[in-house]
Amino acid sequence: MKKHIADLENGINIDHIPHGNALFIIQTLRLFNSDMQVGVGLNLPSNRLGRKDLLKIADYCLNENEQHTISLFASGATLSIIKDYEVISKTILSLPKEISNLIICPNTRCVSRQYKSKFTTDKDRKNHVKVKCHYCEQEFLLDSIKEYNI
Repeated sequence: MKKHIADLENGINIDHIPHGNALFIIQTLRLFNSDMQVGVGLNLPSNRLGRKDLLKIADYCLNENEQHTISLFASGATLSIIKDYEVISKTILSLPKEISNLIICPNTRCVSRQYKSKFTTDKDRKNHVKVKCHYCEQEFLLDSIKEYNI
């Protein structure tokens, strides 16, 4: 008998995702058209964030590159690895210092639109994620980015 996704036997749980960012993670991990069982919580109440998203993915383990990539959208989130219904490890995801070939630079004149992009990341005083293009050196709030290589 199959268990419900809430009763995750093996897999990962990503909690405290900044609200609105779970869908970027689902796209990045290419889960929309997969056979993976995925539980999604959107705009859930959170004492820490006000509102948060949550993802549970059955029988899945993130590789290092995937973890690095989703950390852009889930900085500060808690990644729990679950085996036999028990949490075997918990990690707080941190903002990567640099991200390559994921963001498409909003500057339409930027040379990175023809090549692989490269951005450095930071947070502003209000804790919003900022990205700076390596090529045109323009800064953008991550929330304002509309195009990704996903």
